[in-house]
This record gives sequence, C-alpha cells and structure tokens, in this order.
Amino acid sequence: MRQYGNFGSQVHGSWRIAKVECALAQALPGLSRDDAVAVVSSALNKGLLGTTGRADVERLLRGRRGSVEAVRRLGLADGGDESPAETRTRLSCIDHGVPPDRVQVEFRENGKFLGRCDLGWRLRDGRWLVVEVDGVGPHSTPEALVKDAPRQNRLLATGKIVLLRFKPADNDLPGGIGAVVAARLKHLGGHSPEPAPRLSPVHLD
Repeated sequence: MRQYGNFGSQVHGSWRIAKVECALAQALPGLSRDDAVAVVSSALNKGLLGTTGRADVERLLRGRRGSVEAVRRLGLADGGDESPAETRTRLSCIDHGVPPDRVQVEFRENGKFLGRCDLGWRLRDGRWLVVEVDGVGPHSTPEALVKDAPRQNRLLATGKIVLLRFKPADNDLPGGIGAVVAARLKHLGGHSPEPAPRLSPVHLD
C-alpha cells in the first residue's frame, strides 16, 4: 500500500505508530464498503477520532484515488456500532431503505431500565421494532447469554417491543438482514421516526 508524504505518526509507549486519521486515509480507498465503514465506526466507538477526526480524514483523502467513494463511506460510519457485524447489519438495512431510527437504543419504563438493543425503529402505532445481532461483542459470552433471556422477557412483557434476533451469518443470505427487517416493518404498518434526541432513553410509559 502506497504511503503519502503527509503521513503523520505519534508515540505510543515505546513505539511510533501512525496517527489514526492518517492510517484511515491511507486504508479506506482499498477496503470494501462494509469493511471501511466498520473500521471508521470502530474508531469512533473507541474514541480514537476526536470531534474533528472525521473531517481530518476527509481532508487527507482529497485528491487521492478512490477518495470520492471513501468520503461517502465516512458519512455512513456510526460510533454506536459495537462490532463489524452490527455495522454490516445497519448497512444492510440502509441498502433496503430502512435505516434504523437509533442504534444502541435504551428502553425504560416507570423510570426503570429495561434493556438496550442494537438497532431500533419506532412503529406508527408507538411500539418499537428492535434488532439484536447475537454471537458477537457483548452477546458472545456465556454470562451475557444468561442475562439476555430476562432482559428480553422484560422488554417483551411491556407489549411495546417487537424483537428480531439474528446471527452475523444471516447477512450472507440473499438480501441479508435488511430484507427481513424491511419486510417486517411493512407487515407492521411501517415506521415513524421519533423526534426525540437520538441518544436519550426511550420511555415506554
């Protein structure tokens, strides 16, 4: 992979390593869309890109081969994605015209925390369709799997949650997870994005 004259570096322990912004600008044009978005989303999630980080990467990309597509992929990144599988699922939903209203959506009832779900869509009747991608990240440990059942039961007991669970490999099927979500949203009457701040808890009272 070709390096550039303005490739910055920084000291990390006893090593001199590439600055994240410079490394991303070098790598993104050579990655697939899903991998590129997952890499940037992970950097955002881990706090490796500051408030101007995405703009800095875009500036470094200017004039380079593949920069137009790479900049578009920057815009698809979301720091709420906690794994490449979640990124790929979110992108599949975008491809099918149903981008999630929220990622890592937190639900509360009567002030009590009920649970948090990977992706969420507010339905026209006020309920929520939520998607969980199992087998990766927080869902992969035996302890997490034990906790998932009561959390799921609490959410479903409200009568206001419709839950879909998927494996990462479901994105390899024709249409991927996005096709299933789009079909379910249509069956449920469509969704109505809520005006509330994206990061605030959803109160099911």
